[in-house]
Amino acid sequence: MRHLLSGSALVAGILFSPLCVWAQAEPPTIINLFQSNDRVLVMLTIGDNPPIPAVFDTGTNGNVIDIGVAERFGLENKGGSRSIDGSTGKPVPGFETFIANASLGGAPIQDARATAMAFDHPNEVAIIGPNSFPGQYVLMDLGRSRLVIYEPEREPEAGEGTAYLGEGGAALPSLNIELEGRSIAAILDTGNNSDFLLPLSLAKDLPLEGELVVIGHATSAAGVQDVYEARLTEDITVGGLVIHRPKVRFIEGGRPNIGMPVLRQLKLMFDPVQRKTWIVGSPAAN
Repeated sequence: MRHLLSGSALVAGILFSPLCVWAQAEPPTIINLFQSNDRVLVMLTIGDNPPIPAVFDTGTNGNVIDIGVAERFGLENKGGSRSIDGSTGKPVPGFETFIANASLGGAPIQDARATAMAFDHPNEVAIIGPNSFPGQYVLMDLGRSRLVIYEPEREPEAGEGTAYLGEGGAALPSLNIELEGRSIAAILDTGNNSDFLLPLSLAKDLPLEGELVVIGHATSAAGVQDVYEARLTEDITVGGLVIHRPKVRFIEGGRPNIGMPVLRQLKLMFDPVQRKTWIVGSPAAN
């Protein structure tokens, strides 16, 4: 933006008509999100094809697309799927493909491999992970249903941040679950509609109010398994947000997980390059 200061000023007998230019940082890119009780959706466009509804899932490091959509869009079949279901540890059925020249809500994302597989949800036909904007900061503000993408020079001034959980390209945004003097590193997962989902092996070490009860089944890319639930006798704190004696769900395997009801109460900044997560502002203000 340019500001022209016109007119004259007499200073020490010299006439000045200065032209001053201030360089302003590029404004951030805003991507609108669409939320239901269970999902965070964003519109994904691939090439010249029409937009399709995709889940913005902070709990996955890979991209997934419905196999029928992949074939209709002419995405290349690069052989059998190499993806592993994080919940069951089993291979994900389908084939490898590649998503190029794509955007989320109009904002370009990096070209990346994807798994084409069968979806059982007609209102969502793809899954996109949080590492789609390398070299940029991603602010996730579920309270205002938006992602805000910042250029790298706009480094967030929010302390050291919390390291992602996982190794290399499999690392995902995380925060610590604090309770009863212990800290549990947990992935932030907008694909999970419960407050907390933990490996069943942790249940014996936590202060539970009663016995675990099977409340249903979890369906993931590679299988179905029982879901257990029990209420804690202690409060949980996540990034300064206190959840009073929450019900916690458990499944066999997987990694500790903080779900969408908690994430909706936090404003979070992700750095996919340094692999760190920051909480922006206080939970009360968010």
